[in-house]
Amino acid sequence: MSYFISELCNGCGACAKICPTAAISGEKKQRHLISEALCIECGACGRICATSAVLDDAGHIVPRMKKSQWPQPLINKDRCAACENCVAVCPTSALAMADEALPLDENYAVLAHPNKCVSCGWCKDNCLFDAIILGNAS
Repeated sequence: MSYFISELCNGCGACAKICPTAAISGEKKQRHLISEALCIECGACGRICATSAVLDDAGHIVPRMKKSQWPQPLINKDRCAACENCVAVCPTSALAMADEALPLDENYAVLAHPNKCVSCGWCKDNCLFDAIILGNAS
């Protein structure tokens, strides 16, 4: 089940701009819709919504959060096996391998483009070696 935009939507379009899969559509100043087929349930739309109009798949309002506070993948390079699962599943291409020239046993995933990360958690969920947690780098 995908996320849902309630009647509180003012049609500002911020959610459509942040959505990594282009799952959100709508006209300016009109309620927007989320395509169930395209939604990856990352929550970026809700965290950016000024009117708290986005509900998660359980019907709860997704709380608004400043982008600077969104959790990002923290990668333990000692646990990373350089399998590239996290890189392959990242919907925004925020992750990459540290250096493709390194031997496999020395390479590891990195958050190469932090501004692209939408805190979806797919990298963490697809890491076979528990090398990724979502948190704040502070």
